[in-house]
Amino acid sequence: MPAPSLPLADRYARFRDLVFGGIEDRGTLPGVEESYSELDWQSLWFAGAFGARFESVDGQGIEIADFGTWNSGPGPDFTGCAIIVNGETLRGDIELDTDARDWEHHGHGANADYDRVVLHLVLRAPEQRFFTRTSAHCEVPQVLLRPDMLASDARPQRGLAAARLGRCGTPLAAMDESRVASIIESAAQFRLEKKSRRLHRLVVAQGRDQAVFQALAQTLGYRNNQQPFVILTQRLPLKRLLKLTAPEREALLFGVSGFLDKIRLEDTQGATRGYLRQLWSEWWKQRDACARWLEPSQRPRWQLVATRPGNHPQRRLGALAAMLADWKRLCAPLADSTRWVQAAWTGALAALTHEFWSGHYTLTAEPAKKPIALVGETRVHEMLANVAYPLLVPERTRLWAEYLDLPALLDNQKVRRATLRLFGEANPRAAAFQMKLHHHQGLLQIYEDFCLEDDSACADCPFPERLKEWS
Repeated sequence: MPAPSLPLADRYARFRDLVFGGIEDRGTLPGVEESYSELDWQSLWFAGAFGARFESVDGQGIEIADFGTWNSGPGPDFTGCAIIVNGETLRGDIELDTDARDWEHHGHGANADYDRVVLHLVLRAPEQRFFTRTSAHCEVPQVLLRPDMLASDARPQRGLAAARLGRCGTPLAAMDESRVASIIESAAQFRLEKKSRRLHRLVVAQGRDQAVFQALAQTLGYRNNQQPFVILTQRLPLKRLLKLTAPEREALLFGVSGFLDKIRLEDTQGATRGYLRQLWSEWWKQRDACARWLEPSQRPRWQLVATRPGNHPQRRLGALAAMLADWKRLCAPLADSTRWVQAAWTGALAALTHEFWSGHYTLTAEPAKKPIALVGETRVHEMLANVAYPLLVPERTRLWAEYLDLPALLDNQKVRRATLRLFGEANPRAAAFQMKLHHHQGLLQIYEDFCLEDDSACADCPFPERLKEWS
């Protein structure tokens, strides 16, 4: 588990509470249920986003000892699980339904495949108590998962604030540069600690190696395809993939993702046909066992519109396959913070190659005119910001100074908008506070905490007035 709060993160957290009087407790999470599908809820549960300790609808204490594996065939959603009910360990399966009554609507109560279910998770329950029973008439404990139980970092974010200078621009302009730098650095450390909590929560739920694997894969998804990568790595855990040969691994990755079923081999030629033939020669042996994941409602929702060729999820899957082929070397520096050497780790990522994916953007694209980096420099920095340092800094706090030196390589719309709202256009400070990665992270945290949480178009936001209390 992470070390106690870092000092700057603690300072920023107290300031947030001062501004809003307990910001974490504000509001009712509008639109959460509409934002997530049942597949998303399953993924959040499996990642430990609801925690591991619950109270059943009839008041029993329940702890998740083992989240099990995501089931690819008929039967409950998760198999091989273990729960502790009032001190007694029960081993079996877990089912998650949108509504408690879906247990009967879907015929689970009469299906012997569900007799090993030891926990029924539901998102809604009728006012009149519904009892979950197996075909052997054994009652199954129920837990109601409410949106407000979600960890704050797992909740959907609001969109964008207006692109204009905010009222906070006046007090910020009056603050000397060191005070402005201190609030941005504190916000950046708070953001890193928040990412650390999320990552270490996943470590508790799934183990360190699997957590690192899932987090690295998520960064390959860029903004639009992070969740499909998460679901894919949850369904195909690291331990399973590392036991396979490279062709078997890649067949599973591209098959379970749903990409292979959309391609006709006869429409391809050359190296593309050869690679696809290799994938299909392994995929057809495993496809039936994964049939449940290929149903329309269970497929990851890949976003392909307006995706640059280099960011296409098929190409990102190719990069993930290359990472798995060299996994022992890539994961060793992340297994123990005392073994961390930034240059060696980033160099190993940059040096990754793949016989097919170093020269193709998609499964059916023409060969590229020159070799393409599988994991580019900006993506490596995203992995440093979202995986390596959140994992390691709380375990070895002197790495914070190393984190502060990372340059900002990747611009995005929210950073630009945050800078505009805090400093205005053509302000020299705006450029000065966009040079480092931690600048971006701090600006994003302030933007999300205050600009996106304000519903008054800046008029009633308490942040500008409270800025004078930051010393």
